[in-house]
Amino acid sequence: MLTSDLLPRVNNGTALGTSLFFIFGLVYMNMVTITSRRFMRRLEEPTVAPYVFAIFIFLPPAIWVTMYQGGAATSPTVYILMLLVACGTGAYFGHRLGLKAQIQFQENLKAYFEQDSRLHNVPAETEEENSKQTESS
Repeated sequence: MLTSDLLPRVNNGTALGTSLFFIFGLVYMNMVTITSRRFMRRLEEPTVAPYVFAIFIFLPPAIWVTMYQGGAATSPTVYILMLLVACGTGAYFGHRLGLKAQIQFQENLKAYFEQDSRLHNVPAETEEENSKQTESS
């Protein structure tokens, strides 16, 4: 809604319109990529969540542009196609980055649990060694 005044400039063919077109695309792609990666990080297997996020992020602006056209010169088709491509690529890259984040998160979690178990087991072993030393003396 805040950027709806900029939508008519996307189709005007100037450098400003082209720049706004790519900026809108990058913003939507980034939203899908970041939400997908952050959501998938703590899961244990691949999921279709990035594509669901892409649909939920695609629908509101697509409906908004279709319902509230700024004028006869602006075509919502170009903007909707840009949204479709941006959300689709965002879902693709978000899924790939989410899988990498899952692997990294699981490795970090495993290292944390190993360190935690070593910290809890070390005092017990030293107490046993101390008690053996005092018994032998």
